[in-house]
Amino acid sequence: MNSRIISFITILFLISACSLFQKDTFQGTWVLTVKGDYNDTIEFNVSEDNTFSFLKSIATQGQNYDARFNGKILADGTFVCDVEIMSMKVAQFNGKVNYENGSGTWSETGMGGNWTAVKK
Repeated sequence: MNSRIISFITILFLISACSLFQKDTFQGTWVLTVKGDYNDTIEFNVSEDNTFSFLKSIATQGQNYDARFNGKILADGTFVCDVEIMSMKVAQFNGKVNYENGSGTWSETGMGGNWTAVKK
């Protein structure tokens, strides 16, 4: 009986410890809300090495484009993301995040705005 109680307590501790560790990382699913000359909500995943890369169809200036978002989050929370269309850099996102949320600015030739991010 005692061994079952100890096993149960150990399992509870391990489960809670794992969830605590997950909060102290940028890894996971994020939702980026973009405002300004372009408005959108973008969901993406940050990998274990704090990088991300994904393709998203965006509508701007009356046309649809497949845009490649390539970015990283540095250890201090600095968020940097380049946006490429047809292998040409067309926009950049810069800002700061913590393990739960963040914000910053984005710019493109003649366009720009702000963004906020929330980790799911």
